[in-house]
Amino acid sequence: METLVSTQTMEQIDSRSQSDYSIPALVLMEQAGSKGWHAFADFAKEKGREFKNVVFVAGGGNNGGDALVMAREAFFSGLENFSILLVGSRVSNACSVHRNISRKLGFTMFEAENEDGMISTHTSSLLADADVIVDGIAGTGLRGLLSGTTAEIVKMINARQNQGALVMAVDIPSGCSDGMSVAGPRIIADVTVTMGLRKAAAYHPVCRMGWGTILRVNPSFPPALLKNSVAVATLSDHADLKIMPYHEDVYKNKRGHLALFAGSTSYTGAPRLTARGAFHSRCGLVTLCCSKDVASVASAESPSIIVQSLSDGETVSSHTLSVGYQAIAAGPGWGDGHQDQLIEILNSGLPTVLDADAITTFASIVGEHRLQGTAHGPLILTPHPGELHRMLEALHMPLLAQETGPSSSPESFIDSLRRVAVALELVIVYKSHVLWIVDGRNGGALPIVVDGMNNALGVAGSGDVLTGVIGSLLAQGYDPLQAAHTGVLIHQEAGLRARSEAGWFDAETLTSHVGIVCRNAEHG
Repeated sequence: METLVSTQTMEQIDSRSQSDYSIPALVLMEQAGSKGWHAFADFAKEKGREFKNVVFVAGGGNNGGDALVMAREAFFSGLENFSILLVGSRVSNACSVHRNISRKLGFTMFEAENEDGMISTHTSSLLADADVIVDGIAGTGLRGLLSGTTAEIVKMINARQNQGALVMAVDIPSGCSDGMSVAGPRIIADVTVTMGLRKAAAYHPVCRMGWGTILRVNPSFPPALLKNSVAVATLSDHADLKIMPYHEDVYKNKRGHLALFAGSTSYTGAPRLTARGAFHSRCGLVTLCCSKDVASVASAESPSIIVQSLSDGETVSSHTLSVGYQAIAAGPGWGDGHQDQLIEILNSGLPTVLDADAITTFASIVGEHRLQGTAHGPLILTPHPGELHRMLEALHMPLLAQETGPSSSPESFIDSLRRVAVALELVIVYKSHVLWIVDGRNGGALPIVVDGMNNALGVAGSGDVLTGVIGSLLAQGYDPLQAAHTGVLIHQEAGLRARSEAGWFDAETLTSHVGIVCRNAEHG
């Protein structure tokens, strides 16, 4: 697990490094630029990218100073064909020193703006010809949206990136800070060399692609400041996936019995995928509770599933559920019209994971005051962005629906996700190419981020498999946060294995890798 911090916290670490440890700003800048350039150069070499025509775009603050040090380090490493584009009229003392050094060394330098405050004639031609662009325009100290000519320069850089230029951002892509709306102007980078600690802003779902590959270097910030920093969230990856192995004498009744409410005449395959996800993640028994039409298909296609056929309007009581099962999964392909059944599910007090249509139904019964939002046992919701928005609208939380949406700032997004989870006293698994796991029980806990970035997992039925995996872990006795976190890691690792072996794949293929991931995780 790795700490994610706010950009404000990183500013404080920078400031305290100078005030408490007497490390001059120039030393920090020198180390940031030197280490940052070599990390980027190694990355580019590994990717087979050559530095033919490099432009360092340097603002007047610390990021601009870092970019100028990078230019000097690149020059001393043998780079000859490069230019420096200076942005902004307000220049810090430290950045001014490095501008003067660059002039003394005879570097080719141009002002991005002319005397009239317009973009200079050199700017567009420099950027249009660049095959590598280093973005040092603005960093964590930015307090407002990029505007005017700076915003226009950002557009030019993004256009060039879209044409194939390699763009590297210094510390953060300019315009992408905690309090900035992600709808504002911001650099889209292929790689970001971030200083000290990783920033939570990088993992806003809309921002994430704009940070590209994230490389972390420490420009001599004291370890004690980094270790004791205030975390916004923690970043988790496959190294955190650990599952206790079963003894060889364990059998189905000892591995959990999952009640599954899924499927409709339009989506008869959803129960199969969810059940396969559950079985491959070690669940011993799965009973599908569904309509007669779905039952006939499920019985024929999935002989491993116990099928309980329900007549129209018939529900499985909360008592029956509580005495017969260890956990419940509901929603994949379920359709609407299941409010009464969901109330019974929630009244059972069993650990439950709700996905897809069950999330919409949950919002409707709470929004209509048929059930209190906290009247449930251990509960996990797994919405994608659209489902979360619809849920919050139905729960009469329009502000939170807006703040968790695609135009929110990273700061608002994280805070609002946490507020929703706390208000409903449950665990949210926010599904996208970046996953946020937020535990709102007992006043809330530090969110967990899993950096998915696997477009092959964006396939029909992938979410059904995840629901089955999480439901399986709940049935095996995992705590909801542990089940959500472990389930996401299993799902992501299975997706990487499937992508490596099959390229693009379907959800059925994905399930076969779930079991292998679990078996490997059992043995470290």
